[in-house]
Amino acid sequence: MTQYLVVLSIAGSDPSGGAGIQADLKTLSALGVYAASVITALTVQNTCGVSGVVCVEPEVVEAQIRAVVSDLRPSVIKVGMVGSQAVLEAIVRTLRDVAGGVPLIVDPILKSSSGADLMEPAAQAYFCCHFLPLVTLLTPNLPETAALTGLPVESAADVRRAAARLLDMGPEAVLIKGGHACGPQKQDVLFWHATDGSLQYAAFEAPAVATRNTHGTGCTLSSAIAAYRARGLSWPEAVAGAKRYITQALQAGADVAIGQGTGPLNHFFSPQPLIKQNVMTPIQFITHYTERYSYLDSARMALEGGCRWIQLRMKNVDDAVVEHTARELLPMCRRAGAVLILDDRVELALRLGADGVHLGHNDMPLDRARAMSRAGFIIGGTANTFDDIRRLAEQGADYIGCGPYRFTTTKQKLSPVLGLEGYGRLLQQMREAQIHVPLVAIGGITEADIPALLQTGVQGIALSGSILRDDNPAEAMRRVCRLCEGGADS
Repeated sequence: MTQYLVVLSIAGSDPSGGAGIQADLKTLSALGVYAASVITALTVQNTCGVSGVVCVEPEVVEAQIRAVVSDLRPSVIKVGMVGSQAVLEAIVRTLRDVAGGVPLIVDPILKSSSGADLMEPAAQAYFCCHFLPLVTLLTPNLPETAALTGLPVESAADVRRAAARLLDMGPEAVLIKGGHACGPQKQDVLFWHATDGSLQYAAFEAPAVATRNTHGTGCTLSSAIAAYRARGLSWPEAVAGAKRYITQALQAGADVAIGQGTGPLNHFFSPQPLIKQNVMTPIQFITHYTERYSYLDSARMALEGGCRWIQLRMKNVDDAVVEHTARELLPMCRRAGAVLILDDRVELALRLGADGVHLGHNDMPLDRARAMSRAGFIIGGTANTFDDIRRLAEQGADYIGCGPYRFTTTKQKLSPVLGLEGYGRLLQQMREAQIHVPLVAIGGITEADIPALLQTGVQGIALSGSILRDDNPAEAMRRVCRLCEGGADS
């Protein structure tokens, strides 16, 4: 099962196509990322300037965000022009509710390149007090930096002081763009706080491009960063990649005349096909409660060890406790780029925006869960026999957890043990019946079992107790991930 990398842009519309949501969509598409969009405002503009702005109703902005996030599950969200305080309040309220843990890149659009005001003064104050604490990366230019901080930005020391003030307002990192500075080189500087509280930075330089076609450069840069971040790069790597992209886009469009004013970049100088990622991972971790570790602790250590598929299994636990744990775990999974599967609780998984559910023998029928779910919602089922596998495949299972491999104490009412021969036999029956649903081995599996299990042809390994019994569960998971990936490649 594969899916596209998704980035959501929340911004205003530019009918001339050079900036705003149009620039965002072009940039993301050119860099191989599926682009979703939420419109915050309609502008009346062309290459010569902005002559009017009409903000979208806040409830409509909120409904757009909820619709996209609940269905497409974006890897990164980028916010550009918001327009009014009412719209900004709707964005803040909604993102807090449905997008916790998703990296948030914000390009603070205060004025157009022609000087028109694009954010109300009251909205700017609300932006600083209530929005910035939610932001992962803020990307202001020099005038925006000065406006947000009230500090001069004439020298490098000025820029560092302004960056420190912005970081104190809540963002995890700030990229101050130097495109407005004079000189043959344009420098953007990324700032963040180290664990000891010291101010760290990385500078990114590129030659100034001689062109009047610079409309939408800020939108393009922040969207390019979002694309590279969605592709798994670190923030410095994403900024470096975006800086290269925008320089090349400026160069590619330098000699083109579009409109009578400031024209756009050439976003499609070297377009890339949409990137597909395999949702299935070779290692799955199923949470377990022990005397040493809570369910949340066990998931946290698995993520730390590199596992990117977490199944939150909390049998015989009150629904409210499960929901509380899931709400804490979901942002952790989002930050790690991991899939979160809830055990059994279909309605809760859909309401929280989890990636899917796993259904056991006594849980909701899989076809009923499929009828309730949204597009892209992952549904797995439990099997012990070939009849189980055929039934789940017919009902539309995305994967099948098949076991147990051997006796395990982490599950009550254990089905007959399969062993290596059992998996080999089931996989042969699946091939003969042309059933191609990924099979995940589960039940009492240890690190030493993995090479032989992979040789049978199973597509994944599910672990729980063997990881938590290790003196260092995170390190145990790291070893297993390396082993499983190596085995899968051989």
